[in-house]
Amino acid sequence: MFYVINKQRLYTYIVSIITVILLFCVANNITANKENTISTSSTINKLLPIYNVQTDEKKVALTMNCACLQLPMGQN
Repeated sequence: MFYVINKQRLYTYIVSIITVILLFCVANNITANKENTISTSSTINKLLPIYNVQTDEKKVALTMNCACLQLPMGQN
């Protein structure tokens, strides 16, 4: 069995290998710079919609979730 490598396939392999190496380098750099990392958490309690209710009645409800990002007052 012969494996033919042409110019286009060789370039594809080289670009793929370089991309994987760069991704590993970026991931290593992100995990190595922990002194520049800031931990954050949300203290605002969000109200979540009711998705289902236990009932014996045979009814169907059609709803549309139109939630969007709500900024605090005064910020646009």
